[in-house]
Amino acid sequence: MEQSRLVKYIKALSPKEREKFHLFVHSPYFNKHDKTVQLLQLIEKWLERPSFSIDKPAVFTKLFPKEKYDEQRLYNVMSYLKKLYHNFLAFRHFEDTPFQGQLCTIEAAYENNQFDLMKNRGKLLEKDLEKHPSKDVNLYYTSFKLNKVMGYYSGMYEDRSKPTLLQGMVDSLDRYYILEKLRHSCHIMANVIMLNTAYKFHFLEELLKYIDANWQEYENDTPIVLYYTIFRSLEQEDNPAYYTQLKEMLANDIPKLSKDEQGDLYSFAINYCIRRINQGDRDFQRELFQLYKQGLKAGLILDNGILSEWNYKNITALGCSLKEFEWTEDFIQIYKEKLLVERQENAYNYNLAHLYYNKKLYNEALSVLLLVQFTDVKYHLNTTFLLLRTYYALKDTEALLALIETFRIYVMRNKKMTTDQKKGYTNFLRFAKKLVLLKHQAAAYTRSGLHEKLDHLHTKISGTRNIINKFWLLEECRA
Repeated sequence: MEQSRLVKYIKALSPKEREKFHLFVHSPYFNKHDKTVQLLQLIEKWLERPSFSIDKPAVFTKLFPKEKYDEQRLYNVMSYLKKLYHNFLAFRHFEDTPFQGQLCTIEAAYENNQFDLMKNRGKLLEKDLEKHPSKDVNLYYTSFKLNKVMGYYSGMYEDRSKPTLLQGMVDSLDRYYILEKLRHSCHIMANVIMLNTAYKFHFLEELLKYIDANWQEYENDTPIVLYYTIFRSLEQEDNPAYYTQLKEMLANDIPKLSKDEQGDLYSFAINYCIRRINQGDRDFQRELFQLYKQGLKAGLILDNGILSEWNYKNITALGCSLKEFEWTEDFIQIYKEKLLVERQENAYNYNLAHLYYNKKLYNEALSVLLLVQFTDVKYHLNTTFLLLRTYYALKDTEALLALIETFRIYVMRNKKMTTDQKKGYTNFLRFAKKLVLLKHQAAAYTRSGLHEKLDHLHTKISGTRNIINKFWLLEECRA
């Protein structure tokens, strides 16, 4: 029973949320089924004392003393408690969504012809909206819904000649749509760039042209400006003006944005730096490192307390590249617990291996790399590349050349990589093979002859635009 979804759901709740769920289940308004209360008590007892038996027959006996074991009957109780858990999630989401309760009160009052209550609550909500710290989607959505109720009430029962409320409804709906359309288009566009995916951005081009033509109307609306700028920075990557504007917003406009918008601002600024670094612009490394540290300190790189395994990897790689080993080791250990539980060990082992490699502890790196599982394309590519460099450092030429060929075939057959990504990796593997044959068979050349060939290879690599991990190749040509 410990492996049931119900038990796993309850176990995953924080102590505070578990206490709220306890109150929810014990509330006679939400639950009139005594057996679900008893079942929750048994699960809670097991969570406090794992030695306490929670297997199905034992639980059934506790719920139905002296009765013959009936698994279906137990499943019925479990199913009802699970439904209560689902309702609890919905209720908590309702509670946590800004203005949601106030809106529902106003709409319900309107539907029940309780117009005095509706107008009273409407005025209070209007004041709350005026005090709301940012012009986010919650504000625009709530303003749309409020003006809708009050506007149609006014048009039906009071003065139809006053268009203010319905105009406010339309304006708020427009801004809600614009903000949501831009925000999700940014996330989808980033996905298009990173992965071999395609989407249809209906009405987006028309919307961007409309914003350009009416910029004065939106230039003081910080969230709309934010996502407009992010999208343009993705669309026109070679134009630094948009990234410069994102930096200005980081410095000046953070208080005007919601937590989600602040997180997006950091995330897209970080991703811009990463793309520039991958293109060979090393000046962005230190700037990116500072962005990561600021984002971690402010909690904006975490999503609901969870750190993405890819941010975990990128921060580790950058810290190692800048030789911030002490800070990076602390980061790897501290933030391991912030990763998704099911991804923790894989991400931890990969990043620990990366740190060992950069500290020149090659055998330790190799032993930890062997624990990494290829759960997706990114882990396969990143782990293989790190394994390749480790074999190179250990001067295991035979294993290295075999890995290069295996890696090349994997890249060429992979349908999830874009053409540019494949080209970047195949260019790397082609030059890596030449470098290996030169450096690991150095005895076949005179010293001056080897330097001449390495210089020639360095020139060829420098002149090739699309190469993954170009820095490493160039450094090894000079080493």
